[in-house]
Amino acid sequence: MKDETFKNAKYELNPSGTILINNQEVAHTKQCCHCQRHFVSIKGSGKIRGFCMKCGKITCGKLACDTCMPFEKKLENYEKGKTKTL
Repeated sequence: MKDETFKNAKYELNPSGTILINNQEVAHTKQCCHCQRHFVSIKGSGKIRGFCMKCGKITCGKLACDTCMPFEKKLENYEKGKTKTL
């Protein structure tokens, strides 16, 4: 039985990661520059992704990632106790 989850996954020229199922590459991932989460771009899914003009990189499209705060800065704030979550 073939997994159809990634049948419309977009081929990425410079992927951030790869999804393997049964040792076969089935999809490429991109990584959000603000939250570091990986996501698969699916053709025709209608999901809107963002692009940070300050970082010059793609974002996952979540509302929290619209504001430019690189992950390194989030880590610094977490270590200083300014925020409780990453």
